[in-house]
Amino acid sequence: MLALSPTQLSLQTFIFGCFLWSAAFAAEADASKPDASKPNALEVLTRMQSVSQKQNYHGTLVFLQDGRIQSMSMVHQVDKNGEFERLVNLNGAPREVVRKNDTVVCYLPENKEVVVSRQTTNVNVLSQLAVNDFSQLQKNYQFTSEAVERVAGRDAQRILIKPKDDFRYGYRLWIDTENAILLKSDLLDVKGQSLEQTMFADITVVDHIPERLLKPTTTGDDFTWYQYEEPKGISETHESDWKIPSLPDGFAVSTRFHHQMPGSKTLTEHWVISDGLASISVYFEDVEKGKETFEGASPMGVTNAFGIINAGHQVTVIGEVPMSTVEKLARSVVYAASTDE
Repeated sequence: MLALSPTQLSLQTFIFGCFLWSAAFAAEADASKPDASKPNALEVLTRMQSVSQKQNYHGTLVFLQDGRIQSMSMVHQVDKNGEFERLVNLNGAPREVVRKNDTVVCYLPENKEVVVSRQTTNVNVLSQLAVNDFSQLQKNYQFTSEAVERVAGRDAQRILIKPKDDFRYGYRLWIDTENAILLKSDLLDVKGQSLEQTMFADITVVDHIPERLLKPTTTGDDFTWYQYEEPKGISETHESDWKIPSLPDGFAVSTRFHHQMPGSKTLTEHWVISDGLASISVYFEDVEKGKETFEGASPMGVTNAFGIINAGHQVTVIGEVPMSTVEKLARSVVYAASTDE
């Protein structure tokens, strides 16, 4: 079994990887207090979706996964110029990510490198999770209000998001009852066990963010700068040589595009498949002579990958979904060009 090269991961995985070498979920000793009113779960989630990203706040984020912990400072601001986020590693390798609207700058001081890209999604995993259209997700997930607990010194409504099948993971969310900010998230496996945890250790909600918290710690003047252009989705009229006849319920192809993988002489076709919450990447790449191939399963923390060789192509499926899902997708791929001849 071969490990995947970092070049086989999407930009989103790379940005997240700037921070997350993280940590395992430890059993909580928090005493929860019962919530007699049991608010409607969808109403709580919809409020979070609509208002949480309009808040200005700063604090300390903690990631726990695989027995390791990673912490970072987090700043979020919204004003007349749009949305601003800044994350800075507090332990381990120095990393800093700054997002202004759709421009993301990732500073890597150890390598003296800066990567600039364009993306519309939040770089903070909690912010990104909070803006999902939860009303649409009801088709494949069940929402349940649980207890009210304290997170980062604030009361938070706990919501369980349980998938209706075994093709995707679930979540348990803790949402600030006052400001509807997502304070904590557990990613859950098919048995309901925590795979990964993200939470605010402390958070301060303010009217204005202090100027000192908005400035990057480095100018990057003597760094090597790289520009990453996010590929544009191909129109629905684009014909691909590949087909996946049987997608799991609720999943659909959201984008298809081609790009050049580092070290490759040919273009790789890349599909993104999503149910609105879970996202899966499928890569189709020519097998070049002398180039190492990848077949079988490769778990990477909460991300699973499965590779096969099909019609002289390397097909790789990667996503934060159960291994059975990526394997099912990989094995159901059909090289349509061979059937048209």
